[in-house]
Amino acid sequence: MHIHNIHNGNRTRSDGVIPLMPNPSNRFTGRTEIIAKLKRHFSNVNDSAQKRKFFLLHGMGGIGKTQICLQFIEEMSEYFSSVFWMDASSVGTITQGLKGICNLPAAKSSGLDGSPESTLHWIGLLKENYVMVFDNADILSPAELEAYFPPGRGGNILITSRNSAMRNLTSPENSLEVTEMEENDAIELLLKASCLDPFSMEFQTEASKIVKELFCLPLALDQAGAYIASGATTIGNYLAKYFEHRKTLLSHSEFTGASKYNRTVYETWELSYKEIQQGAKSDDSHKVNAANSAMILLELFPFFHHAGITEEIFSYAALQKDEKISDPELPLASCMLDQRLLPLNKAGTWDNLLFREGIRVLLVLSLIKKAPLDGVYTMHPLVHAWGRDRMTSDMRERCCLMAYVTLSCSLRWNGSQPYKFQRVLVTHVRANMEYSRSESNQNIIGYLDDAYDKFGELLQKQGYAKEAEILQIKVLDARSEIFGEDHLDTIRAMASLASTNQDLGKYIEAEKLEMQVLDARNRSLGVEHQDTINAMANLAQTYACLGKYTEAEKLEIQVLDARNRILGVEHPDTVEAMGNLAVTYFRLGKYTEAESLEIKVLNARNRILGVEDPDTIIAMANLAVTYQQLGKYTEAEKLEIQVLNARNRILGVEHPSTINATGNLASTYRALGKLIESEKLEMQVLDARNRVLGVEHPNTINAMANLAATYRNLGKYTEAEKLEIQVLNARNRILGLEHPDTINAMANLALTYGKLGKYTEAEKLLIQVLNASNKILGVEHPDTINAMANLAATYHSLGKYIEAEKLEMQVLDLSNIILGVEHPDTIYAMETLTYHQLGKYTEAEKLEIQVLDVRNRILGVGHPDTMRTMANLAGTYYEHGKYTEADKLSIQILGAEPPDMITTVANVQEAQEILLIDVGSTVPGEENLHLTQVVLNHPAQEVLPDTTMNHQKRGTYFGNCCLNPL
Repeated sequence: MHIHNIHNGNRTRSDGVIPLMPNPSNRFTGRTEIIAKLKRHFSNVNDSAQKRKFFLLHGMGGIGKTQICLQFIEEMSEYFSSVFWMDASSVGTITQGLKGICNLPAAKSSGLDGSPESTLHWIGLLKENYVMVFDNADILSPAELEAYFPPGRGGNILITSRNSAMRNLTSPENSLEVTEMEENDAIELLLKASCLDPFSMEFQTEASKIVKELFCLPLALDQAGAYIASGATTIGNYLAKYFEHRKTLLSHSEFTGASKYNRTVYETWELSYKEIQQGAKSDDSHKVNAANSAMILLELFPFFHHAGITEEIFSYAALQKDEKISDPELPLASCMLDQRLLPLNKAGTWDNLLFREGIRVLLVLSLIKKAPLDGVYTMHPLVHAWGRDRMTSDMRERCCLMAYVTLSCSLRWNGSQPYKFQRVLVTHVRANMEYSRSESNQNIIGYLDDAYDKFGELLQKQGYAKEAEILQIKVLDARSEIFGEDHLDTIRAMASLASTNQDLGKYIEAEKLEMQVLDARNRSLGVEHQDTINAMANLAQTYACLGKYTEAEKLEIQVLDARNRILGVEHPDTVEAMGNLAVTYFRLGKYTEAESLEIKVLNARNRILGVEDPDTIIAMANLAVTYQQLGKYTEAEKLEIQVLNARNRILGVEHPSTINATGNLASTYRALGKLIESEKLEMQVLDARNRVLGVEHPNTINAMANLAATYRNLGKYTEAEKLEIQVLNARNRILGLEHPDTINAMANLALTYGKLGKYTEAEKLLIQVLNASNKILGVEHPDTINAMANLAATYHSLGKYIEAEKLEMQVLDLSNIILGVEHPDTIYAMETLTYHQLGKYTEAEKLEIQVLDVRNRILGVGHPDTMRTMANLAGTYYEHGKYTEADKLSIQILGAEPPDMITTVANVQEAQEILLIDVGSTVPGEENLHLTQVVLNHPAQEVLPDTTMNHQKRGTYFGNCCLNPL
């Protein structure tokens, strides 16, 4: 016997009407796993027949709980003898349903008196396998609902509710949270509801876009489909209408879809809000306080990001110290903080009881969810949008400002908060600012000095320099106007903007501001003041970004001396100064000095800050870059993988520092001959920098240069040439002709010209490069030595062997002195000496044996560079008439079959230059392998060390300035 219950919204019915269960929607899609779990639970033959089975489906409104139950009951129609479907949205609807059951013939014959109690007693006596469904038990407490369970141990109880607390009536394994649909099922549902061909690829593509925007919420999809099916729009135009009229479309009464309660998406959640309002009118003061707290949270949460709303924000805001700037003319967020949820207890700490009560109410109604971490909550994106859409324009403005002020007051001036908190906070700040801008495309939040200042700092530290700059310019303008340019708060604002200009690659602007800051601090604070020393350090870093390495070195030595003297060796600022000086040593080609300092920095930061601290990771990254330049590629690779993993985990994939780490690892892969891996990473880096930093940013241009270098090594010379011309033009325009990065771009393009056989063009560029390097960097700088080596290689290609030999001798002498005997550049220099071209086979043989020995030891037998050296030595043996030695090496080369030989050399033609097989015999009875030497041009590599900026605010300000040398 099937006893059904039809819902008619709020329409009243006579007590004599037998309730009927609605039929499931003919558009029902998916949810197979949930229905299968329900079937397993209720049909489990191992359970005693006399033991009542319970199950709870809970989740937010509109998620499809009712439809799942209807489909389950239909599929189990042969299993249950009777179905009692109860609208459990209130005590009244349950009572009305029970009274209606009294009119059933079987109930009448049992002599029921028409009361709900007699109905429950009768159901409890049934011997059949009945199921009683309590649908939409959202408002009742578990105890209130349990009062309507039939007595006895028989039958089955199935409950749907937004209130996860209903789990008290079941057991954890007998309850299930219903979440969003699978994407494919959601697409199918939308197309069914739209009355469109579900097999059409065109419709599926459009449906996929809508499904993503509606976050796979069944009621929203069903409602969207009903709207499309009505002819009001096409599936292709739905999203355009949705973006413009979201509130209307999600609350349109004519398109309620398959809802059995005739409620739209927004009406479903509005009922929950009305329930909270009823609680606020209760005679119970505890209920009133909890409801009021919940309503305040529903005013704030929609103006944070929908995910990761952390209790820490409110804890920090409650404990904020009102640090007012001296002049009352500047408006402050801290003066506007809403204290209703932020009371302090007698101990002076935040009393979170009221906050937690509001949270409990929202959790009960499934308007928010708990995250896995304690004290962290999320809102479904559509509930989040409903929270804003339900407000009037004036209320949105007020609530957006209230959320903005709360976020501002949760952020400390002194940088004392955990990095993870600031990483979470910046997401909410950016979301709030976006909601503010979206209101008529204008900011609905006016200038608040402390909020603009702190948010500018936060955005810059977290890698959002463009957004930081907008705020910091406004801070500087406001303070300059009110305080004047010499006021300390104005100078702080100037220093912060300068730091952001560095991050944006605006080095000229940064230099100008930092010179003003240093001059002002010298005058007002004195030479030995920490703020003055910080200003000196910041100017030094900008000098480095501008290629003024000597000026940078001079200032950084002063900074390190002063911090050692005033703060001590172990102070974080002293360690930081050491790290910055190390980067400048790196820029000046003083790699050994850089390595020595960087090892000290890394050890100190590990000890003082811990392994996971961003500054420790910066130290690790810088040491890895120096290892690269010293030819310690294995050590570099190991550190760079650690750095990349840590930054991915802590900062996220899109953070500029993570992108830098990816680029540095790619450079090491290139140096190790792992060109395919290098190319893959460098393409990711270029794409990310284009997207995050913009096409003209120096780091984006560096990424282009790196990819071009790998293209060159892979033999993709045309692709390399195209990129390198773009790089050179951009650097000429942005940095100027004499900047070291521009000179490196010229050198790289020259190398590619050489690979393309354009030796005259290469020679012309390389002469310019060598002259500029001598002038700017000095004769002994590694980049100057590289320029000399590359010009020598081009002379060799042009047949100018005398000029080539002269330069190559200088390169070898300088490399031995400056870099050391075992440095890769020294080995290259040794290898490229052209004695054999002049018939000096004995000298060539001696050098090549040395090179082979070093490469075998450092790189291993199978490394491409080792194979090349072996091939060169075999060629020299052949030219010298030592055929046996030549053949022995040749057999080793062919037998080794390095897997990346062709990839490294890039194409068959160049591979044949390394290993030419001549089947003609010059020694009777023997087949000889003739090998020719390949001249190796060592390309400059771009690596990205990190330096730290110190802008003194209320405490020491830390940020990153990423330098981009070749």
